[in-house]
Amino acid sequence: MKIVFAALIACSIALSAQAQLTPFELSKDKNYTATYAQVIDYYQKLNKLYPQQMKLINYGTTDVGKPLTLVVLSKDKIFDPAVIKKQNKRVLLINNGIHPGEPEGIDASMMLVRDLLKNNTLPKDVVICLIALYNIDGNLNRGLSRVSQNGPSAYGFRGNYRNLDLNRDFIKADSRNALAFTQILTTWKPEIFLDNHTSDGADYQYVMTLIETQKEKQNPILADYTTETLTPYLYSKMKKSGYEMIPYGAGEEGLPDSGIVSFWKPLALLPVLLPSITSSAILPKRTC
Repeated sequence: MKIVFAALIACSIALSAQAQLTPFELSKDKNYTATYAQVIDYYQKLNKLYPQQMKLINYGTTDVGKPLTLVVLSKDKIFDPAVIKKQNKRVLLINNGIHPGEPEGIDASMMLVRDLLKNNTLPKDVVICLIALYNIDGNLNRGLSRVSQNGPSAYGFRGNYRNLDLNRDFIKADSRNALAFTQILTTWKPEIFLDNHTSDGADYQYVMTLIETQKEKQNPILADYTTETLTPYLYSKMKKSGYEMIPYGAGEEGLPDSGIVSFWKPLALLPVLLPSITSSAILPKRTC
């Protein structure tokens, strides 16, 4: 009987570990990105395993009629934004899949959430909020649309249900996606906003490039902090991790020999009412 009981426990542990693998990790060729249904299903299963420090909150509906799901991680098991602010905690908001053809952030965030919960390494003074998949509409329109991009084998379309580019819709808010996003933004008031993108076929020699808010667009105190403290820290930590990061740049006329220019982020890209820092982490094309 003891042997049978031990075998059942071992089997249960194995099944639990298997259940925590993302669709990308379970794919045979590692050239796969999760569908919307798989993303939500994964987070729901993860939430059942870690109900004390993880919460799923739906905001509004997107243009395709699906709710925008926010994943909230809180080490102290507190999920009230007002209470969190009174405790002087910081809020980090991560946005995934604004362009579903640039899906790495979707899969990476699923693994990040899993690892933070599984390893009990949630930060004490930071509440992490992740939009599981922002452009649900485009993700549902799955196929191939980027001829220069090396993978995945299938992925979503850039435009949403009404063929709007959500990365140009934060201020005018023509989409219901943007209205739901604004609700999240004004409710949680994040100090830092991170938006994941992937280059469309550009062959960068570095795993990660970074677009940060130009200091001219920030309060002088905040500009000094990001320039002298935050940004150097990010580059240093990435280099120590073995995945050195560089600033995102592009050729002035499309080719490197025309001159390299930094990315001047137009106001159309900035989320309305963002209180402090806007950064975009951009990963290079997926290599298979």
